[in-house]
Amino acid sequence: MQWAEWMAKLQNKTKHIVENSSRATQRAVERASTFVRTHKKQTATITAGLVLTTAIGASAYFYYKSNIISIYHVAVNGQEIGVVNNPEVVHSWTKAKLDEEKAKHGLNLTLSDYITFTEEKLYKGHYDNEAAIKALSDIADIKVEAVKLVVDGKVVGYAENAEAAEKALESVKEKFSGIPANNVKKQAVAAASIDQPKAPPAVQVSIKEDVKLESDSVTAAQVLPVDKLEELLAKGTFKQVTHTVVEGDCVGCIAKKYGITSKDIYANNPGITENTLLQLGQKINVTALRPLVTVQVKEEVSQKETIPFATQVRNNDKLPKGETKVVQEGKEGSKTVRYLVVKENGQVVDKSILDQQVIDQPLVKIVERGTKVIPSRGTGRLSWPARGSISSGFGMRWGRLHKGIDIAGSGSVRAADNGRVVQAGWDGDYGNSILIDHGNGMKTRYGHLRSISVKVGDVVSQGKAIGVMGSTGDSTGVHLHFEVIQNGRLQNPVRFLK
Repeated sequence: MQWAEWMAKLQNKTKHIVENSSRATQRAVERASTFVRTHKKQTATITAGLVLTTAIGASAYFYYKSNIISIYHVAVNGQEIGVVNNPEVVHSWTKAKLDEEKAKHGLNLTLSDYITFTEEKLYKGHYDNEAAIKALSDIADIKVEAVKLVVDGKVVGYAENAEAAEKALESVKEKFSGIPANNVKKQAVAAASIDQPKAPPAVQVSIKEDVKLESDSVTAAQVLPVDKLEELLAKGTFKQVTHTVVEGDCVGCIAKKYGITSKDIYANNPGITENTLLQLGQKINVTALRPLVTVQVKEEVSQKETIPFATQVRNNDKLPKGETKVVQEGKEGSKTVRYLVVKENGQVVDKSILDQQVIDQPLVKIVERGTKVIPSRGTGRLSWPARGSISSGFGMRWGRLHKGIDIAGSGSVRAADNGRVVQAGWDGDYGNSILIDHGNGMKTRYGHLRSISVKVGDVVSQGKAIGVMGSTGDSTGVHLHFEVIQNGRLQNPVRFLK
């Protein structure tokens, strides 16, 4: 083999060594050594060339190794979005982004997406940090560490932390119970400090539903401040719905349209009542307030109450039927009653008696009821209707007939005989007067009365008080005008009085 040809082959091998790994270089050296041993005559020349070739190969290997770098494939939720030369590029951007959002919202933030890195070593590997960060910023989902309120298994809202959620719940309790949370806590502590058997506190405030607080990551916009969370829990909504009255509207019709009750409309609109006449174009708040939680208050209430007295009725066969007489006046008693009152969102839903103590026993009222039947037919013999003297008799007086007798005096007027009242009230010149039909063809009249104590239809017995003397009608003084009419003709009353 000619020298020139041999050198050409050696140069090709050297080039191959440069382009390949150290392992290829080693193989070339081994082949060169074998070649030297085979061609002893050219040993010196070949050795010089081999040294040169080895130096070139070593230089190439060093250049290759120095240009092998690590690159990192960045994946978000398993999807590659770019390549960077160092994970710290992503970590630094993430930290800066979270710090920026935290400064805006004042909340503890987190990057909800799952970011992973896959390392790869390549000769002059290609990466683009800027492109990777841009892709990451387009899809990065910044969320806050929050606490979600779960009511009966349903998420109703998010708070910054458990303390904020508890504060909102306590505010709702206080709103519906009217009892400061500190008072309830103090009472519970006091009850727990007693060594004797534990009695329930006088007031217990709790939320009826099953409320749980759970950690979660959500967008910052979903996190509510304490006052807004309280409003949501107490009202069930932030949005106010308004209805504009049109022709034919009524409160009940509007309530039905929006799926609420008339009471809701009255509660939302203080100026509207059952008697309000709606006006065209009038704005009505038809927001259906439905609290998301039910604040239950169990409270022990003691109060003094009256005990009504009973009435006992006895029959009295000596008292005319239809009349009653009070034998003993009744008197109310008093007692102290302790109740367990249960309220839900301010409305009483149950009230039960725990115990009661009587302070004063009531006194029974005793009434006698007359059973004596009084006949409406008179005896025909009249008793004096009033006490006094006859001031004017029956007959002609001042040029005309005086139809009865005048009895001067004062006091009560009584029925002259058994009979039925057929007239009682004002009667012209007689003033207040009474006419009694005795059922035997005889009638008696009682005029100028100050007051009347019977009514038409009453059956009266002889001697029963029916009124009081007076001076009503055509009268010159207090007296009783008494007439007797027999079979339709006026008679002198003196003839029949006993």
